[in-house]
Amino acid sequence: MLYVLFKVKDHGRGIPSHSLESIFERFHQVDASDSRSKGGTGLGLAICRNIVQQHGGTIWVESVLGEGSTFYVTLPIEGVSNGD
Repeated sequence: MLYVLFKVKDHGRGIPSHSLESIFERFHQVDASDSRSKGGTGLGLAICRNIVQQHGGTIWVESVLGEGSTFYVTLPIEGVSNGD
């Protein structure tokens, strides 16, 4: 099976390493102060993960504090194989 890889990078403040997995859980927010000013609920990444998984893909994030984060999504390419 072949996969397509999407990569989205920002140059924000980054995500602490202890939060990298939990940010994909429902209602989780790294810093609640942002949600008050921007209206976040902590559902966006949980919804993304669910959609990606329903399509047979994976989602993860790599982040460096003070430098930003990179989110990755892989999805299988239907009808395309690598010759296996």
